[in-house]
Amino acid sequence: MSSYLHQRTSAAGSLNRPFRARRTASGFTLIELLVVIAIIAILAAILFPVFAQAREKARAVSCLSNCRNIGTGLALYMQDYDEGIPSWIKRTEYAGQPRKERLWTYTLQPYIKNGNGDFPPTGVFQCPSWDVEKVRLGADKPTCDGPGTVATYEPVLELYTTYAMCFGGRVEDITSAEGTAPDNPIFLPAGSRWTGADPNADYTRVLSEIARPAETSLIGDGGTWVGGGFFVTFFGCEASEMHQQGGNFVFVDGHAKWIARDIQRYVKQRQDGRWICKYIYWAE
Repeated sequence: MSSYLHQRTSAAGSLNRPFRARRTASGFTLIELLVVIAIIAILAAILFPVFAQAREKARAVSCLSNCRNIGTGLALYMQDYDEGIPSWIKRTEYAGQPRKERLWTYTLQPYIKNGNGDFPPTGVFQCPSWDVEKVRLGADKPTCDGPGTVATYEPVLELYTTYAMCFGGRVEDITSAEGTAPDNPIFLPAGSRWTGADPNADYTRVLSEIARPAETSLIGDGGTWVGGGFFVTFFGCEASEMHQQGGNFVFVDGHAKWIARDIQRYVKQRQDGRWICKYIYWAE
């Protein structure tokens, strides 16, 4: 009997002992942390460029919308002025006339009413992606103006003010050396301008002269520096890096579109065998 009670007491004593749960290790090991950090870094490297491209795409679309508004204003202007294409810069009409009143941005202002038509550009005249570094990248290419072209103007550029959009208002001379090969096409921009030779005359080209209005660019991403009594302008291949290896352009018929890479590298051959720049040539 005593033996049984002793056994019961021993058993009860073991049951009354406090229960201690077995502890297990918690948290990440150093290797696990390094693996997680590496995965995050890889994801960031993949996603950040995608986000940047999406942001730039949105800016390019915004700029293209601005171009379309400018194209609409251009069409309205030509309708009111017997299909005359506005001049890049007009002659001085009276003593002390502000420069802004002579520029194409001011001429189109009544038809756009978005942006001040002055320096610095605002509203539709301001490209959200415009950067002089992008202009330099495009201009310095061997197929464009060549290395160091923009740099030659930089010592005096700070004296100028910039425009995001450039008007293709140069009246080019055709030389015998042009158009003999696809890499040396003829350029003939459609923009009108004040000739400078006659202070009482403006050179105005009309819409009926343009052989292919839907293919002839007139306004585009680029840059214009005005000051010191003259201006520096970039229009064409300088826009090749403005929006994801391409640039936005407005055409004579008023529509706008993005052109991949260098707009001046799109060429076609005339019936006489000469090569012309498809988008910067107004004649037949």
